Amino acid sequence: MKESGDRTFAGDERGAVAVVVALMMVVLLGMAALAVDVGAMYVEKAQLQNGADASALAIANDCSRGTCGAVNGTGQFFADSNAGDATSGITSITFPTATSVRVRTNAREAGTGANHFSLAFARVLGFQNTQITATATASWGAPSGGSTLPWTIGQCVFRQSLSASQRTQLDSTGNFVGDPTPVHMLLRYDNNLDYPGCAGQNGDVRGGFGWLDRDGTGCSAAVNIGTGEAGSNPGLDFPGECSSIMARLREEPVLIPIYSSSVLNGSRATYTLRGFAALQITGYKFGGGPSVTHLDPAAPNCTGNCRGIQGFFTRFVSLDDGLVTSPTAPNLGASVVGLSN
Repeated sequence: MKESGDRTFAGDERGAVAVVVALMMVVLLGMAALAVDVGAMYVEKAQLQNGADASALAIANDCSRGTCGAVNGTGQFFADSNAGDATSGITSITFPTATSVRVRTNAREAGTGANHFSLAFARVLGFQNTQITATATASWGAPSGGSTLPWTIGQCVFRQSLSASQRTQLDSTGNFVGDPTPVHMLLRYDNNLDYPGCAGQNGDVRGGFGWLDRDGTGCSAAVNIGTGEAGSNPGLDFPGECSSIMARLREEPVLIPIYSSSVLNGSRATYTLRGFAALQITGYKFGGGPSVTHLDPAAPNCTGNCRGIQGFFTRFVSLDDGLVTSPTAPNLGASVVGLSN
């Protein structure tokens, strides 16, 4: 009888262990669902956010150039390009203000096109799929202030240095309304004879450009449109503080403050700034020898005692978050685009 009782007790133990194992399997499957599905959801969320950010910035970039274009196509392209399976949904594209766009993306299955994210292990718990979304807002506008390269160019010289096709892209207030066709030019520090009538408008400042006082020891000037900015010299020499950026000057357009009027000259000059233009530098020649000379053969030549900057004005969109925009700032070809949230 004792042996029979032992066998009964052992059988009861085995039955209890089976129940515990079954319960633990449910817990383990639940933990697997959390580890796998939740991790996959985080990855999907990050991809959707990247897609929303890229879509909003791309649409804002187009809008800053005068036309927003086919916003749905642009948004879908960048949302898909940032998805691991090359498929995302666009829930909506709206314009909260005249200078901002909001893009909302959603998870979408590559195979079925269903607007949800399919779960894996969570299916055993009764959860088949879930909704995942992301939202990004981008804004654009003409810069009205910020830290820039410490150069300034007269408004009269700016307008006269444009090609005929570029001038057709200016509206009655002098704002760019399209993509200008560039023409290579030369801005001399010592005279602006190539731009008749500009000497009188520009006051006593000689030449096509001048340097602004710099902030501390760096190669930058904090400027604000509509204010008077002090000058440092008329442009004969390249500032020593800026020598480190010499090799990068021709890599991409730089934002240059345009002044509408000035008084005095040299280091006593004060410039009243009107807006920012985008200048693609293609060559330059300053006092100091070959190390500060790189001439562009496509632009008017700068020989002998000439000191100047070669290049062309163009349209350029900056993602520099150090610049601020204003709806009243004139658009002279430079725009700033950034994420608002």
